[in-house]
Amino acid sequence: MSAITRTFKCKGTLDGSEPMHRTFNVASGSAQSIDAGELVMIANGYAAVVANGGCATAGALYGLATSNSTDTVAADGKVDVMYSPAGLIVEGAVTTGTNLAAGVLFDKVTLDVTSTVQTIDENDTTNGVLLIWDYDADADTAQVVVPFGNV
Repeated sequence: MSAITRTFKCKGTLDGSEPMHRTFNVASGSAQSIDAGELVMIANGYAAVVANGGCATAGALYGLATSNSTDTVAADGKVDVMYSPAGLIVEGAVTTGTNLAAGVLFDKVTLDVTSTVQTIDENDTTNGVLLIWDYDADADTAQVVVPFGNV
């Protein structure tokens, strides 16, 4: 089972279309390395959970896991992923809620993973690809556009 807490929920797509779904391979090496609700990156035909400082690769394929992965220590597995070529809008917790203000809207930011929790790093704009679409300062959450390729 993945150590990262499930924190993201789909809120739609940038163009209003239905999200797409596809099953991707997951490399062996740990048991159930991806949980439903985690952001993943697709590379070389495999999905992997986005690590600390992730979502900083322009042109990469990102999505939201909709199932737990079936990988084991010894065998590759599969995971179902939701994505949108137009950009998937997801909502999740931010790293520092007091940073949420109008000035962060449309910033491109990265992902933090601290104590096994994926959060939107609203303060790290270095090479970020997650576009802050909206935020709720009272709930310390933000909606970000997750790119699938060059969005």
